[in-house]
Amino acid sequence: MKHIVDIHVDRCIGCTRCMRACPTEAIRIKNGKAHLLNERCIFCGNCIINCHKSAYKVSGDSFANLNKHKISIVILPISIFGMVTSMEELGGIYQILYNYGFDEVYDLSLVTALLKEKINEFLKRDDKTYILSQCPSVIRLIQLKYPSLLPNLLPFDFPFEIGAKLVRKIASEKYQVKEEDIGISYVSECLSNFIAIKEQLGKSQSSIDNVFLLNDLFRNSIESKDMEIQVAKKGVQFAKVGTFDCMTSLHKVISVDGIKQVDEVLEKVYLNKLTNIKLIEAYSCIGGCVGGNFTLENTYVSKWKINQFCDKIDDGSSDKLVKRYRGLLKDQEWFFENALKPQAPYKLSDDLNQSIIKMNKINEILKQLPNIDCCACGSPSCRALAEDVVNQVKTINDCCMLKKEE
Repeated sequence: MKHIVDIHVDRCIGCTRCMRACPTEAIRIKNGKAHLLNERCIFCGNCIINCHKSAYKVSGDSFANLNKHKISIVILPISIFGMVTSMEELGGIYQILYNYGFDEVYDLSLVTALLKEKINEFLKRDDKTYILSQCPSVIRLIQLKYPSLLPNLLPFDFPFEIGAKLVRKIASEKYQVKEEDIGISYVSECLSNFIAIKEQLGKSQSSIDNVFLLNDLFRNSIESKDMEIQVAKKGVQFAKVGTFDCMTSLHKVISVDGIKQVDEVLEKVYLNKLTNIKLIEAYSCIGGCVGGNFTLENTYVSKWKINQFCDKIDDGSSDKLVKRYRGLLKDQEWFFENALKPQAPYKLSDDLNQSIIKMNKINEILKQLPNIDCCACGSPSCRALAEDVVNQVKTINDCCMLKKEE
């Protein structure tokens, strides 16, 4: 199956930067060009961030799709607040989207504020250690590498999916049209969310009809615009990693960002070394969603902008907004439709005996290799090269160090 991320072979120089940055060894260099392995990819977007030649390309949907519905609504990600410091600047972003042809614009601050309350209530049920599941790449990592931790994942759906359900109800009542006549688009800040919508992670069908990329829509300068916009302050604050414990009754919370650091923390949970922790808030991108692959602002500047923006929000009107929509969604609409299942790990063979034979061969080949993981062979590690040799994708002669010794 073709990977959803395209590689421009004319731009790729086979430098191995992307391969070395991949946390699941899902990239190989063949004939001087990068190749993606679907079965290993968790769509964290590290390859996109680390490619200095812009060889990786993801395409959003067409604006022609907006004509398929009577009403077109777009939802902005919570990370959008990392681009603005005032309501006027946010109004400028809204105006750009109206110019694209959308009838209504919403952000996720209301949904994340409501979701925070739901999560806080859920965590009071027992003393179990839970993992906050708002990052699809973290979920895929757990499905692939730590399937025994799936019961520890909070069962709440992604904010953009919950937001789509909520917005569809609000717009249906406002415009007096059927919910199916309303088209919902999402502006994605990262590859992880983009793929979760396209591949319906945790559900049979996404509530979102179209996905556009944040860096495609807002490349040009944004002019300030006076506009009446309602936002939920507690939801805006959720755009930053590490604010969950500050705004709830929870104190036994670990907030971790960056997929390699997340992997290390998940391993500790797997080994029962963090039993005194109530919640693991985990994001694959550095800084959380404000550090997404498709964002336009520096992660640390984004955090500062969020603080500036929050200082200007009226607490009273923010609380009224949350209270007004608190009971609009049914309880089941907050959760994943389908139970999250383990993702089949990479297998050497479907036959157990053959897998054992291949594993022994890999270990024998690994003894011959220098074990310095230089990546010059086009595999991310010496062990990965040994696997590739056994799978007849490469030969041991691809190792430059062995050639040098000869």
